[in-house]
Amino acid sequence: MNILLIEDDITLNDTIAEYLKFKGDDIESLEDGDKAIEIIDSKVFDLYIIDINIPNINGLDLLKYIRQKDTKTPIIIITASLELENFKTAYKSGCDDYIKKPFYLEELDIRINKLMSKKFDRNNIIKISNSISFDMEYEELIVDGIIKRLRKKERRLLSLLLQNVNNTVTNEMIENYVWENEIKESYPIRQLINDLRKVFDNGEKFIFMERGLGYRFEIKD
Repeated sequence: MNILLIEDDITLNDTIAEYLKFKGDDIESLEDGDKAIEIIDSKVFDLYIIDINIPNINGLDLLKYIRQKDTKTPIIIITASLELENFKTAYKSGCDDYIKKPFYLEELDIRINKLMSKKFDRNNIIKISNSISFDMEYEELIVDGIIKRLRKKERRLLSLLLQNVNNTVTNEMIENYVWENEIKESYPIRQLINDLRKVFDNGEKFIFMERGLGYRFEIKD
């Protein structure tokens, strides 16, 4: 795997990097948030391991930055404390796991293996029903064999929901991913959700709201 490790404790950074290299992974290790942005924009990784308290750009802001463009690559947040607000912010912003210092390397390894076993293959066509499917690679909705025209934000929203199918996606994740770095329009998420629901137009309900939290797209087995 290609892993980006961002940790400003040099000793811990070196220890984690050497351990993962020994296991056969390719590691890019950094100690600074600014440098991380450059690497994130120029390379593709299979996993991110990010400490919260790093110089210049903290780990939570890096997490949000990554999730604006990539909702599926696993991210593990590491920290010296379990402050409730940091914990809540990390999960609301899309982290996959959270590990407190000090920790055993074997514990980190177990968490990595668990996340990677669930990693989503986005090259699939998702079958929503007998007559509806979604091409994740090209972000195309196909209904009765015909491609349905979607606006950009509808495509991004549907893609995000299907990447997390049967799981709730928070409102914050939707805003960051769908609107990217734009100044958000006076266009509420609920209206965008309602517009997307109308696209299916077959009387079957797929998108459900978790009040105060977000939305999930359900596909029955």
